Amino acid sequence: MKFGFIRILILALFFAACSGDAEIIILCTNDMHGSIDNFPKLSAYYKKLKAENPNTFLFSDGDLFSGNPLVDQYPDRGYPIVDIMNRTGYCLSSVGNHEFDYGQEVLNRRIEQADFQFICANIEFGEGSVLKPMEPYRVFNVNGVIMSVLGLLEVGSGGIPSTHPDNVSGLKFESPQKTVGKYSFLAGGSIFVLLSHLGVERDVDIAEKYPDVDIILGGHSHTKIDSGMIKNGVLITQASSKLDYVGETRISVKKGKIVAKTNKLVNLNKLADEDPEIRALVDSYKAADPGNKVIGQTVSRISGKQKLGALMTDALTEILNLDIAFQNSGGVRLSSIPKGDITMNTVYALDPFGNDVVRIIMSYEEIEKFILRNPTILVSGISCTITSNGKKKSVEILDGKGVALDKSRKYAVGMNSYIYSTYKFAHEDAGTAMNVNTADILIKYIENKQTVDYSKVSARIVTVKN
Repeated sequence: MKFGFIRILILALFFAACSGDAEIIILCTNDMHGSIDNFPKLSAYYKKLKAENPNTFLFSDGDLFSGNPLVDQYPDRGYPIVDIMNRTGYCLSSVGNHEFDYGQEVLNRRIEQADFQFICANIEFGEGSVLKPMEPYRVFNVNGVIMSVLGLLEVGSGGIPSTHPDNVSGLKFESPQKTVGKYSFLAGGSIFVLLSHLGVERDVDIAEKYPDVDIILGGHSHTKIDSGMIKNGVLITQASSKLDYVGETRISVKKGKIVAKTNKLVNLNKLADEDPEIRALVDSYKAADPGNKVIGQTVSRISGKQKLGALMTDALTEILNLDIAFQNSGGVRLSSIPKGDITMNTVYALDPFGNDVVRIIMSYEEIEKFILRNPTILVSGISCTITSNGKKKSVEILDGKGVALDKSRKYAVGMNSYIYSTYKFAHEDAGTAMNVNTADILIKYIENKQTVDYSKVSARIVTVKN
């Protein structure tokens, strides 16, 4: 989206008239990932501040979705959190990488249903994109004080946000740092805010390069910054994740100039007051959730990526009759599964992304190179010892019975479509889409077993130094 000289000139003239006084409060949440339990407390707190100071705003810094099955598996995927945010009083949200997890068509519907505005400045909307263009920034006039808020989205090493590549087909993404420079004219107002879904390290980099930015309301890295940090005069904030906290930023402006800016975290779990209307809404969604169905039990707590990854990959090898299965550690989204009942929601929280399974026939050499390139991958069907001797590495691969793999044969290997699409690895076989969802396979595996025990499972890939 391009903005010409005339529009910038109009804004410059608008900013030039900025000379008012104001006390502004911005409440900002980030990386909620579908968490809804604390919305009644957030709503009560926001309404209390709004009654005391009408210049109080409620923002979100993206990643509304992917993490709560009640939201992710809802028939109209993601709608519950948009509905609750509407009634809570949000007025603005940046776009997070997980906003794309349901695909662009679904994101369009969520944006249309939102009473609040989505902004993002570093998406380039091409002819092949499905996502409808959105504004890069929003300007607020508060008693003659001009506050400009620019939306920024993280861009990974592959040139796209951290989501499945198919979800962002037809879109291009500009470097966030370059984008800030392009919109530096927004610093002409009283307050220049970045609603930044970039992560705290990149926020610090931007602060070092662009001191005209006043405040960075951050997200993406799930960082808990208790009272904000000042870098190069820029106030950087972030409020952890899962709606445990809300960041409260207060800005004092006199004659168009910031004279004070502070931030604190408010622990929503410790607040007592709730908005009864929002509580009733949250409870109604939870009561209607079909994901509470129990599908099996675990005899002990399954904790850590190694054990959880083993559970996920064992489901693929057993249900789909594969020799080997791989799972990326970043796709393991729970830290543990408690002892006792396992529900469908447990599985969807563990594996929320809706990835399909791809089956590839791979040679021993291809498997060996894949493991050496990805030593933190989680596996089933094999165990591996990687020996590191300086820059030289080798791997010993054993099958499930402890016998060395046959180097002359080929193996049926399964992996999720995210690994297949984003990892660079050699494979002569193009692969076959199995048209089955990884989470649904895990549900079937647990239902078949009824009881699972991963208490004695240890790392299946280990690295030793020679």
